[in-house]
Amino acid sequence: MTAMSAQKNRRPSSTQTRRPPERTVPGVEVHAEANGPLAGLDAERRRNRRWPLAASVVSGIVVGVIFSVIGIPLSIGIGIAVGVLTAVLAGFMVRRGAPAATVRNIGAAPVEPGALPRVETLLVGLSATMGVATPAIGVLVDEVPNACVIGTRATPTVVVTTGLVNALSVVELEGVLSHLLAQQRLEAVERGTFGAGLALLLGGIGRRGSLAHRLTGTGRLYRADELAALTVRYPLGLAAALRKMEQAALPEKGSLFASPVYATIRWLFVDPSIARRAKTDEIGDIDATGVRRHVLEER
Repeated sequence: MTAMSAQKNRRPSSTQTRRPPERTVPGVEVHAEANGPLAGLDAERRRNRRWPLAASVVSGIVVGVIFSVIGIPLSIGIGIAVGVLTAVLAGFMVRRGAPAATVRNIGAAPVEPGALPRVETLLVGLSATMGVATPAIGVLVDEVPNACVIGTRATPTVVVTTGLVNALSVVELEGVLSHLLAQQRLEAVERGTFGAGLALLLGGIGRRGSLAHRLTGTGRLYRADELAALTVRYPLGLAAALRKMEQAALPEKGSLFASPVYATIRWLFVDPSIARRAKTDEIGDIDATGVRRHVLEER
């Protein structure tokens, strides 16, 4: 084989296959960063994806340390071993149990295909616009107009009340559903579901102060409104839906929205301010229904 043929058959090295650096054109910005509501979207999505696992690890470590301290008086080795085993078991149980607690306490019934055609049609179209998979639908038989999205990244479920479907026009319903799909676009569905479930598992501690809000995600509802308004390009539809929710009658006895459970998981829902409509309740709460409605009306 001649030197020339050997050179032809030789595989090019990695340096030879390396693409040349991109050349900029004067006056044209290459790969410009997104501005406005889309700024930092990818980083935000990554944070939301990591949060449930990180919270499970932290929960497991806290429980493990407590059991380790209890076991150390018997023996340092026993204390450490008990702490490690307990931390792993607790972390695993929290990771599985928190989302399940949220789904169980909301208690939405699955909807058969064709049962809610208006909701289904809007979801299919809006999912394509948002660039997300079309979620499943669940329904709560309740006259209070409200909605949420729960589940994991792989299996999200949009939950609507019968009161919401009956009360809202198509444009208003589109605004609410776009808000829920925006949470899916932000990878915040699992974060919210897990955080609300963790607050439920903590019992009285989870309901204390603003802990439940922080666990579910402070600013999560406001952020979803922002992305939904940008995508649908008609923020007044969602604003009108929020106004109808504010004007709705108080929930009756036996309703999820009148229960202590709702007080813990209320930041999962589009309208978290049921029975909290006073201006003093909105101070410092960017996710309050009235605050978000005013912002949408000014866009």
